[in-house]
Amino acid sequence: MNPAPSIGRMVIYHHSGSADGKFPPMVSPAVVQKVNEDGTCDLFVMSTTGGIFFPKAVEFKDLAVDNSPTKTGWSWPERV
Repeated sequence: MNPAPSIGRMVIYHHSGSADGKFPPMVSPAVVQKVNEDGTCDLFVMSTTGGIFFPKAVEFKDLAVDNSPTKTGWSWPERV
């Protein structure tokens, strides 16, 4: 069972990439800014290419169930 997200927690944002394939799927670190009533999260994403952006209402992506690189979502970082 995964812990509930909360403000300030570090997560991994999964970019789906662009439909035309110009930008491939990738992952970036993110901070939870808000947990919405429906369980989605608003994130502060630090792109590995140097930019920042603020996606809203991002759904949790359970990598054990769906590890599709083309599905946008957030997940917990891997424990090391």
